[in-house]
Amino acid sequence: MKQIRITSHVERPPSKGQQFVCEWMEASLMNRWLLKIRLAEALAAHGEGSHWVETRDKEQARESVAA
Repeated sequence: MKQIRITSHVERPPSKGQQFVCEWMEASLMNRWLLKIRLAEALAAHGEGSHWVETRDKEQARESVAA
């Protein structure tokens, strides 16, 4: 199973509007749908290339926590 999240190079305090960057979550169909909508909102608010979706294998996450 994969994990996904939205990340960005935009530095904004959480109190200054909606925060689009999120923690790792399962790459279920529902979560991918949710992130697609949030990514579109983030790009509309901050411009093309400001945010993107990252993916990783769940096994890699376990290995990095154990290390």
